[in-house]
Amino acid sequence: MLAILLPVLTSWANGSATVPDKRLVGQWHGQNRFGGMNREEITGHKVEIQNVDTELNILADGTVTGQLGGAELIGCVVEANRGWLGRLLHIKTDFIIRGRIKGAVVPGSESGIHVINAPFNLKGTQVAGSIFVIRGAFSYPYPFLNLRLSR
Repeated sequence: MLAILLPVLTSWANGSATVPDKRLVGQWHGQNRFGGMNREEITGHKVEIQNVDTELNILADGTVTGQLGGAELIGCVVEANRGWLGRLLHIKTDFIIRGRIKGAVVPGSESGIHVINAPFNLKGTQVAGSIFVIRGAFSYPYPFLNLRLSR
């Protein structure tokens, strides 16, 4: 019963899903480790594990623009990902970016348009999380970039 009620209770405890915390608004940047867009790129050594420049611009309306290496963020928004109950139970992260990227993160990596999620927390003056590519409803999200950004 708890397994059924927990997602409902944590969603009720969330604040507004489209308005970011005002501390997030602004430009964030950093060098983040990229290993590949999928398991085949890593195991087949199609791309070298490397740091890529990451830049996010979070606007007051929740829109997120920027670059992940050579890939551009398109149609991205930041939302609250949990409320007080989720935080108390250590479920999820405080925030999540949802949207797509267009292009290859690094030369030789898979290009095109990919659906992404980027759950993260604000830790002092830094953003910390991961970026996942979402392949479909029945496949596990694949983490392709760690997310450590500062102003």
